[in-house]
Amino acid sequence: MFKFLFRLTLSLLLLAGAHLSQAQDLDCSSSVSLNGGTIEVEADASGDDTENIQCALDAATEGGYRDVFLTSPDYSIGAIAVTGFVGDLRGRSKANTTVTIQDSSLSCDGAIGIALEFQVGTASVRNMTLSVDSPCGDGGSASVIAYYSNSQQCDKRTTFGNVDRVVINGTGTSGLDAVTGVLMEAAPGCSADNERILGTLKVNRSDMAQLDFGVISSVAGGGQVDVNYNTFDEVGLPLTIIDAAQSTTVLSNTFNFNDVPGYPAGTGLGTTAVFIASTSESPSSNSTTLKSNKFKDAGASSAGYGILTGQQGSSIAHTMLVSANTFTGNSASTDGAGLAAIDTNDGLASGNRFSGKAGTWVDLRSGATADGYVGGSVSGWAIVANDFGASQATTDILLGARTSGVVVGKSQDLPIVDDQTGNNDVLEGSSGSSTPAWGNARGSQGADTRSRFEQQLNTLMDIRKRR
Repeated sequence: MFKFLFRLTLSLLLLAGAHLSQAQDLDCSSSVSLNGGTIEVEADASGDDTENIQCALDAATEGGYRDVFLTSPDYSIGAIAVTGFVGDLRGRSKANTTVTIQDSSLSCDGAIGIALEFQVGTASVRNMTLSVDSPCGDGGSASVIAYYSNSQQCDKRTTFGNVDRVVINGTGTSGLDAVTGVLMEAAPGCSADNERILGTLKVNRSDMAQLDFGVISSVAGGGQVDVNYNTFDEVGLPLTIIDAAQSTTVLSNTFNFNDVPGYPAGTGLGTTAVFIASTSESPSSNSTTLKSNKFKDAGASSAGYGILTGQQGSSIAHTMLVSANTFTGNSASTDGAGLAAIDTNDGLASGNRFSGKAGTWVDLRSGATADGYVGGSVSGWAIVANDFGASQATTDILLGARTSGVVVGKSQDLPIVDDQTGNNDVLEGSSGSSTPAWGNARGSQGADTRSRFEQQLNTLMDIRKRR
C-alpha cells in the first residue's frame, strides 16, 4: 500500500512539474500550457484573460505552434494584438466558449480600438461567441476582430483572415460606441496605393447581432473575400465593401435589414443590408457576386435597401452578379429598393425572386456630378429570368437617369418597368409612369436613394478617419 501511495504521489508531482515546465518553456503563466502541438489557455482566476491569451498567441507565433485552444467556458479580455500568427485561435463551440470584451478596455482616442488584432500571417478565429458592449467607453469606434497589414512595415501587406463558426453579439444602439464585428483593411498609417492590404478574408457560418457594422472589407489586388452561410440580425450595416479591388462572393447568407429604428436619420444606418461604395481613393476595378442569399426587410423605416452600391469621385469598373437571391419586402416599405445601383455599369440580375412591398425592386441610375457622383451613362446591365409574380412594388424595375441599352428580358411575370430615358431594351413588361431622365435625377425616389448612399458613405468615412 505504501509503495502504491508513493508511486501515485510521485506521478502527480511529475505531472504537475511537467505542466509548470511547459508553462515556463512558453514563458507564460500556469494558465497557459502545451499539450502536444496545442497551446491551451485556461480562464484566469483574476477574471482578466488578456495577458494569458496574448502570451499564448505570441508563443505560438515564435514557436511555430498553429493551435491556440481556449479550454474554459468563459473569458474576459481587453486589447490583444499579434503580428505574423499562423494558425487557429479557437474555442470548443459557439455555445460552450464565450469571450467577453471588457468595457472601456480599448484605446479608441483618434483610432479604431481593436479587441483581437492580427497583422499579416494566416489567422483563424473559430468556434466561440464574442460578446461586446462599450469597449471604448467614450463614444469611439471599435472592432471585435481586425485583420491588418504590418503597421511597422507597410510593404508587408499580405494577410489571410478567417472567421468560422463565431457568434459576435453587441448591444445595438444602447451601447456607447460604434462597434464592428470583422474589419479587414490596411493598417493605420499605411495609406499609399502600394500599401493597400492584400490577401483573403473568409467569414463562414457565423452570426452577428446588434452591432453597428457587421463585416467591413477594403482589400486590393483582386484578393478573394467570401462571406458565406452567415446570419445578420439588427446590425446597422451588415456588409460593407469600400474602396476595394477584391473579388467578393456573398453566398447563402440571411440578411435581416431595415430592422434597427434607433439610429439618427443622418447616419443612414439600420436600413441597408449590403453597401458597396467607391470614392476617388478607390482602385480601378472591383467584382461582386451575390448569390442565393435571403434579404428580409423588417420595415423599420419606409426606405429599406437590400443592396445599395454607388460610385463617387472617379469611375471604376465594377462588375456585379446578383443571382438566385430572395428579396422579401414589407408593407411599411413604400420607398427603397431590393437592388439600387448608382453610376454602376456591367451587371447581371438573374434568377432572383421578389415578393411583397417595396418602392422598386431594381433601381439603376446615374448620379449628379454636383453631388460628387460620377454622373456618366449607365449601361451593360441585363435583368433576366427573375420572378416578379409576388411583387407588390410600386415599380418593379426603374431605369433612371442616363441609362441606355439595359436589357429587361421576357418571362419575368410582367414586371412594372419604368424606362425613364426610353433608351433601354425592354422586351416584356407593363409600363410604369415615364418622366424625362433629367426630371428623374431630381425626383423624390432618386433623391432618396442618393441621399441614403451619401449618408452611409459619410458615416463610414468618418469612422475610417479614426485610423
